[in-house]
Amino acid sequence: MIGKNRVVITGVGVLAANGIGKDAFWKSLLAGESGIGLITLFDATEIPWKLAGEVKGFNVTDHIDSRFKPKRESRSTQLVAVAAKMAMKDALLNNSTLSDASPVLVTIGTTLGGLDLVETHNRRLESKGMNKGLVSVSYCLHIKGASVISTLLNVPTRIGTLSNSCTGGLDAIASACASLQRGESEIAFAGGTDAAIIPSVVTGLGYAGLLSTTADHPKKASRPFDLLRTGGFLGEGAGVLVLETLEHAHARGAEPYAEIIGYNSTCDYILGQKYGFEQSMRGCLSNASCMPKDVSYINAHGSSDVALDQMETDAIKAAFGEHAYNIPTTSIKAVTGNPLAAGGAIQAISTCLSCANDTIPPTANLEAPDPSCDLDYVPKKARKQVLDVSLINSRGIGGVNSSLLIRNCR
Repeated sequence: MIGKNRVVITGVGVLAANGIGKDAFWKSLLAGESGIGLITLFDATEIPWKLAGEVKGFNVTDHIDSRFKPKRESRSTQLVAVAAKMAMKDALLNNSTLSDASPVLVTIGTTLGGLDLVETHNRRLESKGMNKGLVSVSYCLHIKGASVISTLLNVPTRIGTLSNSCTGGLDAIASACASLQRGESEIAFAGGTDAAIIPSVVTGLGYAGLLSTTADHPKKASRPFDLLRTGGFLGEGAGVLVLETLEHAHARGAEPYAEIIGYNSTCDYILGQKYGFEQSMRGCLSNASCMPKDVSYINAHGSSDVALDQMETDAIKAAFGEHAYNIPTTSIKAVTGNPLAAGGAIQAISTCLSCANDTIPPTANLEAPDPSCDLDYVPKKARKQVLDVSLINSRGIGGVNSSLLIRNCR
């Protein structure tokens, strides 16, 4: 990527439907154990969309001191604040190091922010009257995630928020990277969060045809690139990465997971989905001065949507030519669901863990390969492989497509 400073990833924090913390998350990925199940966050008995990827067993006060009053925050803010704390610990950072590197940059992507608080507020108004509203609506602003992280870090920061549909997490990482490259900061916390498993969103996406009505065998329901896939499943979660300039990381003896070397984003709302997927990947390779043959792994968007999985497959073929068939390509959404803006950030974390462990997680539930999705989608079990350059794809409603390229530092 164009810029003076090289930027590396030195820490990760993740909460997803398949695990809280990188160890539980990674173990589940390798085993192909899905976190998708019956919705418990609200009563879904009257609607046909009964499955989602919920972060189970999460209590924010297990992670954040109650004096910060974290229960007042929206669920998406709670999740991303905890993910940031995990990333800081993973990067072996402390307050002194952050103070010396200040201002620390905090950039978070989110699609719907604290919409859960708005929905709760509206229901209270309907049931109790207009004089019985909740002050918590002021906590629904999209900026709250970055703001709360800044408060917890307790050092001078610059904060930013991206609301760019499902690509927001990946775009936030790229935005923070560009800032570090320009020398505006030495350390950044970047990623994405969304927690929108609420009636208005589930029914809204469902009626739009974006969610599967499959309810049998929940852990087998999400099936990216499988012939029997019936559609996507909403998820929730948060992923935060610590980014540092390579010089700063080396100076403090940090061991990076990977270096960010390329990024691109496109919109295909008019031109068609395959165009956006393809041009995003082509532009990312060009941005990194890489050839298609340089890529050794693709972490695909792979949402289990019947049309989009095929579109992404076709776009990979168009962007990489014959080399597409040589690139192991996986989707983790079979186990996480689609956590909107958190998705790209969680994929980036998955790819960092693949670099650290020389292992590619399988595309879970890929048992009957779709003949039109005929790339190497690593079915059934994890694969040992040393990765060099890895591509991460993300796509969102509105026609936005983003691709990020990282190089293994291990």
